[in-house]
This record gives sequence, structure tokens and C-alpha cells, in this order.
Amino acid sequence: MDNLFLDVTERYVDESKITQIEYHSFLPFSTTALSRNDEIRFSISESGSYTLPSHSFLNIEGKITKGSGSLGEIRFINNGLAHLFSECRYEINNTEIQSVRNPGITSTLKGLCSYTESDKNALFNAAWDITGDNCDEFVEKGFFSGCIPLKHLFGFCEDYKKILINTSQQLILNRASIDFDSLVAHGGGNEEQLKKHEGSKLEITKIVWKMPLVKVSDEEKLKLLKVVDSQKPLSLAYRNWQLCEYPVLPTNTSHSWSVRSCSNIERPRYAIIGFQTDRKNSYSKSLSMFDHCNLKNLKVYLNTEAYPYEDFQADFTNSKVALLYNAYCSFQKSYYERDWSSPLMSKHDFMNKTPVVVIDMSRQDDNIKLSNVDIRIEFETTSAIPEKTSAYCLILHDQIANYNPFTGDVRKL
Repeated sequence: MDNLFLDVTERYVDESKITQIEYHSFLPFSTTALSRNDEIRFSISESGSYTLPSHSFLNIEGKITKGSGSLGEIRFINNGLAHLFSECRYEINNTEIQSVRNPGITSTLKGLCSYTESDKNALFNAAWDITGDNCDEFVEKGFFSGCIPLKHLFGFCEDYKKILINTSQQLILNRASIDFDSLVAHGGGNEEQLKKHEGSKLEITKIVWKMPLVKVSDEEKLKLLKVVDSQKPLSLAYRNWQLCEYPVLPTNTSHSWSVRSCSNIERPRYAIIGFQTDRKNSYSKSLSMFDHCNLKNLKVYLNTEAYPYEDFQADFTNSKVALLYNAYCSFQKSYYERDWSSPLMSKHDFMNKTPVVVIDMSRQDDNIKLSNVDIRIEFETTSAIPEKTSAYCLILHDQIANYNPFTGDVRKL
């Protein structure tokens, strides 16, 4: 430490490796095919530029027209912009890196566990308002405008924070077939009045992919050119998000759900499970809320290994959800490898609005070489599961891909 005080000859070192970051706008192939069931495709072929997809975002503008005779207001539900799409795909050099089915539910489950109290104001720009589920100020005079960061939709953009060199990129968005799941009616009165909202129309008038292009100093540019000339593949390590759905659960008090089988390379590290009762295709219920369905206990099995080891023993009737809420709060510490947690939801809101179950499976014996991993969920409830109840399981698992900036080859392991 003393040497730091005495080294008066130390020289100033300029470490301005990045000289400029500019956001460039990229339009879809067709600026008019933005209606329901349309495919919205973007392509970035800036092969000579350095792009930073982790900081890119979608800028969406549109308008909502109320149906004739409808009362009250039509508002976005929480995370309503993401619910406008049925699938999102991200590609590098025409090779799929990540595909997210039902991005509204997927990003809602992930965001509820990842975001913190300090993110609330920034999230409102993406139509997030989980506390009131109104987004009452997001639509002004029938028009809306918002921005969705791509790290909100793709695990690749959240985890891979480096630039891409000498690559083309494609983003494909499939519009949902209906708009009911993005909107909710407020002040509409009885069920008959709510049906009049079905004539309401949502229209996207503009959608732009904003991608930052990075400019570097001459010294850094030479280093990056040497990386390209070496013809060695670069590794892309990230965590993939895969949503599995059980459309209609049987009306009993216990159930076993064989979710899926995966390879040993794609071992699941976390599972986020939520239940919804009769929330699809409705103007009166939000698709970003979840129902507890009087859940008592839930376990995830990887082959024969159970997670968690001990039971939750929840009792929503008597507000005994401490272990479930603790698992929800602990996600940020484990997933982001930090010592602190600032959950987005309070215990009260968690119990009444978003009672999701978080299962941490990050600690596994990877020395056991198994060709396949079977994922099974078993759960119990204190009363029969209501009719029209769906179950969702978001699996977060490891994924590795390689790309060669010299040849353009991309390969997922």
C-alpha cells in the first residue's frame, strides 16, 4: 500500500478502448405486415461492424380502438407488449440460437424472479406494472409506445454481454392470433358489458429493432482483426429459456407431470412453475397473474433425484407461504451469483398475485454421465384443482454455441 503513495512517476494510461456506441434502427422486411398471425422478420447484415445484442431493444408503437358500445377503458396487462407475440426467434448467420414460445408467459415468469424494486420505473417503458396490473398511463388517448429490451425476451441477450464480430443476425417475431391476452378491460361493468370489448382492436403501427454498433480504437481494432484471422471459433455460453405447458390439469388433489426429456448437456438448473385458472382469451382476467390453486407441495424430479429435498408444506388459506417466498427471494442470489436479493414482489403480492414456485437445481453431480435427463413434476393441493386450470413450467438450462467469425459457421453443442 505504501508504494502506491510513493510512485510519483506513474504514468497516465488512456483506456478508452471504445470510442463510440451508436444505436442504429433496423426495420422489418415488411413495414405493413404487422397484424395478427403475421411474421415480422428483421435482418442485420453489418458484417464489418461490432454489434452488442445484449443492449439492443425493440421500439413498438401502436393504437387501440375501442369496440362500439364498450364502456370503461382498455389497458395493457402487465408485460402486455410481450404478449403481442406467440413466438420469438433469434438467429446468427441464419442458425437459430434461441427460440422462445409464448414470450409473454415466459418473460413474465422469468422477470418476476429476476427484476428488483429499483427496476420498476424502467420496466414501465416495457408495459410492466405488476403492482396494480393497470398500465393505466401506458396508453394515452388510444396510442401507446414502449421499448422491450431483448434481454427481457432471450436468455442469450441477458447472459452474453460481449460484442459479435463479422456476423449477420436475424430476429423473427410471430404475432399472436388474438389480442385478448395482451389487454384487460377496466370499468366495463358486468359480463355482458365486457363482451362488447371484443370488438376492440389493437394495431401495431411501427416496430423497430434498435441495435448498438460499437466503434473501437485502432489498437483494439487490430486485436479483433487478429481474432478473426486466427480462424478459431468463439464460444457463446448462455442459459436457454424453455417453456412447457400443461393445457388443462385434471380436477384432483395430486398430479404427476412428465415435462420433457433433455440431453445431459442441457441439464436444467432452475424451474419456475405457475398455475392459471381460466385466464386465456379474456378481457376480465390478466394473463400475467397466477393462481395458487391451494398448492400444498411441489417437487421436481431429475430422473430419480428430487428438488427440493424437503417439502414446502404451504397453506394459502392460512397464509403459510414462507418457504415458497423464501425460494422465490433466493433465486436472485443463486442465479446471478450475488450476496443480496431485492425481490420485485412483496410477500403479500406474491401470495395474492404471483404465487409461482421456484426450484433451484443448480447444484448437481455433473460427474454422473447420463445420456438423457427426464424431468417430472409432482404436486399436491389441499382441494381439487379448479376446472380450466393450466400449468406452466419455465426451465432454465445451460446452452453453449460456437461461431467462427472468419468462416461464418455457427454450431450449437
